[in-house]
Amino acid sequence: MQAESLKKLDHVYQQLEHRILSGQWKVGDKIPTEAELALEYRCSRGTVSKAVARLTHEGMVVRKTRAGTIVTRSTTDHKGPALDLNACAFIYPSDQHEGIWRIARGFQQMAHQANRRTLMLTTGAEFQQEAEIINRLVEFNVKGAVIYSVIPNPQEQIHYAQIIQDCPFPVVLVELNVQGTGRPSIVADGLHAGYTVTRHLLQQGARKIGFVSNYSWVPYMRDRYLGYRQAMDEAGLNDLQPLVSLAPSMHPSFDDPLQEPAEVAREYLQQHKDLEGVVCATDFLAHGCVRAAQELGWEVPKKLKVAGIDDYQMLPPLTPALTSYHIPYEEMGQAAFARFEECLRTGQSDPTEQQLRGHLVVRASA
Repeated sequence: MQAESLKKLDHVYQQLEHRILSGQWKVGDKIPTEAELALEYRCSRGTVSKAVARLTHEGMVVRKTRAGTIVTRSTTDHKGPALDLNACAFIYPSDQHEGIWRIARGFQQMAHQANRRTLMLTTGAEFQQEAEIINRLVEFNVKGAVIYSVIPNPQEQIHYAQIIQDCPFPVVLVELNVQGTGRPSIVADGLHAGYTVTRHLLQQGARKIGFVSNYSWVPYMRDRYLGYRQAMDEAGLNDLQPLVSLAPSMHPSFDDPLQEPAEVAREYLQQHKDLEGVVCATDFLAHGCVRAAQELGWEVPKKLKVAGIDDYQMLPPLTPALTSYHIPYEEMGQAAFARFEECLRTGQSDPTEQQLRGHLVVRASA
């Protein structure tokens, strides 16, 4: 069956190439959609997608967000990329976010040791811009990419998964595992983080312990919540629904990353005034909870124990200092590069998820 699939892929690729070389599709033309081509050639959309990815790699077409797939060259005398970077790329929203730049630092450290050139690309929170960059990397002989992505909602994740699946080069995802793409991922062990922080608050004597999160639909946030649930269940504390806030959305501001988390934390505490402790899914939220508690006149940690997950070092000074679970961000960047190198060396992409554990750092807030 695999040989049959490869034969069909080769046939579709040759047909599409012929239509370009024969002039049926001219430079600047938009070719039919993958769904239309799949219907025409009586094959799966995945087969068409792989054939188009091969044409992209050859420089004959380019995929453009919203505009579709455009013919860029109609001859076989390919002279190579306009700019031969011979590099591996790290694509990320912004280096203003501490976790991201720590991952980027780990990635660059390993790349330097391997004597490999890197291309560092920031996209902001513009999901569509990131998609277009990924589509065009092959034009510059980029060998592959490690990608830290912020996907705004589940609907966009479906589109993003298709982009990642169609990439004609190795891709390693970091912090976010997009299921079904066949790509490896490096993530923090969120279950261990949530469990460890909650266990600590329980050992401090707190029983009415809440959990607050935004961006809660993504897997790593969900894992942190499940870790909290597990620790509370083991303590015989099962009536958790009134104590939990799982806001699905996030609108990150890299200029002021504390603004939205502070608003979420303030609203949460105003609705849960009898809490003894709170596990915050991020340090941003924990920072906001400490500030909001102080605005309400609550003494931290006497009235409310607050703990976060991340162990960021660059947030504004906080009194009392924040207890937090240390996420090994640098190690995640190093592991992502190592997995990328493995993909290049073997020519295979093992879609397994590698989880890295951190440790609790106890400070005055809990």
